[in-house]
Amino acid sequence: MQRLLFRAFIISTHYAVLYQYTEKAMKLLKTKTLLVTILFCLLYSSTFCQPKKIDFNSKGWVLIGGSYIDTLHITAAQLQKVHAQLKIQDDANLLKKDHYYYTYPFTTGDLGIRFKSVPNKKMEIYEGNDWGGDHFYKSVLLQGNGGVEFSAFEINEKNAADFRYHVVQNDNTELVSWTQPSTFKYTADGKLKYAYLGVFNYVPGQVLTIEIYNIKNYRQRDAVMADWRPVEAANVLSLMQFFTPEHPEPDNGLISTNLNEAGMTSKEQLKLNKMMFTKPAAQVKKMQDSLSKDIRFHLADTLQNIDFFINNGKRMYNYKVSLKREIAGRKDSINLGETNTRFDLYKEFWKTPGNYTVYFTPKIHRHGGMPFFLLRNLTTKVSFTVLPAVYRKVTVGIPVLIGIVVSAIFIVLVVFTIYRVRQRQLLAKEAQNRQIATLQLQSVRAQLNPHFMFNALAGIQNLVNKNDMEGANKYLAKFARITRNVLDDNHKELVSIEHETDMLNDYLQMEQMRFGFNYSIDIDAHIDQQVEIPTMLLQPFAENAVKHGVSALKDKGMITVTISATKHSFVLSVQDNGKGFGANPGNGKGIKLCEERINLLNSIYKNSGITLHKQSDNRGTLIIIELKNWV
Repeated sequence: MQRLLFRAFIISTHYAVLYQYTEKAMKLLKTKTLLVTILFCLLYSSTFCQPKKIDFNSKGWVLIGGSYIDTLHITAAQLQKVHAQLKIQDDANLLKKDHYYYTYPFTTGDLGIRFKSVPNKKMEIYEGNDWGGDHFYKSVLLQGNGGVEFSAFEINEKNAADFRYHVVQNDNTELVSWTQPSTFKYTADGKLKYAYLGVFNYVPGQVLTIEIYNIKNYRQRDAVMADWRPVEAANVLSLMQFFTPEHPEPDNGLISTNLNEAGMTSKEQLKLNKMMFTKPAAQVKKMQDSLSKDIRFHLADTLQNIDFFINNGKRMYNYKVSLKREIAGRKDSINLGETNTRFDLYKEFWKTPGNYTVYFTPKIHRHGGMPFFLLRNLTTKVSFTVLPAVYRKVTVGIPVLIGIVVSAIFIVLVVFTIYRVRQRQLLAKEAQNRQIATLQLQSVRAQLNPHFMFNALAGIQNLVNKNDMEGANKYLAKFARITRNVLDDNHKELVSIEHETDMLNDYLQMEQMRFGFNYSIDIDAHIDQQVEIPTMLLQPFAENAVKHGVSALKDKGMITVTISATKHSFVLSVQDNGKGFGANPGNGKGIKLCEERINLLNSIYKNSGITLHKQSDNRGTLIIIELKNWV
């Protein structure tokens, strides 16, 4: 299907070549209208000249050579890349018919490998691990006596001088030094002439690596590894890692010992070490094997993890690692992944007493990853038993025990006495600080009230001077009511929201008669208006909004007071549409007194908090007071 899409794409994009001629025409004609007409005709003709309409996908993206190309907005460079990738695929498919295995499009190279079986001999071929770091070179595992042939299907007689290849055996012997390809063959159908890089026969246990690169562009390179080594069981070295204060190491004292020695005492380990230097190797191995059959150790805080090293690792296949556990009669199995070098089994997997077995099973698979085979006949297992932690019994004489108990009681009494004295001192100091803060708060309140009275009387005087006796009388009636409330609340630090807003409403009505502005007081419907808040908290800011904000705007002035609530807090705001207070927000005495008052309230109500935010510009002023954790 992808090949059909590529072919359709070539047919539909051959008109992109005409774009170059269109561009030249634009330079000659210098007429945008003519260019648009030509492009429209080109698109119209391409729509009806395609032999078959291909729907790539809804967005027009196509995967070409490992990269996605936008077929609706293709560039000249992308078009060139498309043609090159299509040719590579065609060449690779021709070689595939000649039984060559190739890595396109998973690498940047063009190496192919063909397997030569021996008559009456069966040869199994599997896909090995990728290698070469970020290049993802391919490898093949050959289980049999057949040989291999290598080819390069992008190299021909015209470009052969730009390429060099070599073949290395077992990573130490160069069978073919860096050479320019010089032999060329045709595929069986005669459609492709490719570089033939030689045939290499079977040698027991050999690993062949062929590498090829372009001397003018080293990024164009490829490599393939052919591995004839038989699949082997993992040769596992097991190490227990633990902490010990007796042998400090740079890595926080973490040291290792053989797992089969983990359950041995210091004397037994010393005996084994002496045997390694005095007894024959066969006798030492026999003892080590006997230890490996019954590995037992007790849980301890010093034990950290078990490291498994595959000594014959770094093969081109992995070992599946799995863990079987039997704990208190219950069995389970865990798949821990794959490795071909090292695996760390952390204590989290064996922190409970029980029987444990770790299995390392070779895992090989056909090309493309499926199906895969687990060679269970080559499984290596490491078994060990985790025993409960050992707790040492400590014997203490009666006189010593009595002394310990008496000392402990005496220490507890001394500590408790010091604690009580300290607590009383802290409580007394806190009460003293609270009393001082309360007195300071009352002092600030005492300053706020005359400040309010002075501004109100100034308003009455202004009305009298204007000879507006009716307005002065109404103003005086409102002022008298507010004054009575102020005097009644003189000794109250907290009042209900309802009382605070009623008083604020009276004040704004009083000032409205004087200046003619508009105002509104909005309270969320779900707020309990009997909740108490600090008295006259909003009035100074409303007064500031009247005096410095809307007084000159008359009926165009607007003051909005809102009270809303979150989960545990109240948010109070006063907003006006006046000219703002510019860069000097704190010139007013009332504002300064309010800020001082809020600081004192925060020192008294420590479990709650009051924050003040001021925003002002030529469009107005917004004051936000947040009572945190007040509900």
